[in-house]
Amino acid sequence: MDPIKKTEEGNVSVLEIAGSIQHGDTPAFEEGIERVLNDGARFIVLDFSKLRYICSSALGVLIASKRKIRRREGDIRIVLQEGDVLRVFRITLLDRVFHFYDDLPEALKSFSDIAAGS
Repeated sequence: MDPIKKTEEGNVSVLEIAGSIQHGDTPAFEEGIERVLNDGARFIVLDFSKLRYICSSALGVLIASKRKIRRREGDIRIVLQEGDVLRVFRITLLDRVFHFYDDLPEALKSFSDIAAGS
């Protein structure tokens, strides 16, 4: 996994994850998300547009993170185009749990109504 790049777009934390998330990368992936959650983030966009592979343990991290952020009345949105990674989300039915967007501006816009009220 390439290093996680974090930026802030208003009230939204954006994490760009590129390369592939193998089983051995999962602790670093989890730590990156936990750091943002511990900073109090309620709105997170995971930019997976440059991600080529994601392992099942990383999917578990995403589910746990989604539960945590939902308790804060926040959410996680994912930037991801068609390809192998999106197929994994569909096969595991996680495409019913997460919202996917083709690009970052679209994902950020999806938070505009709820992020403005926070």
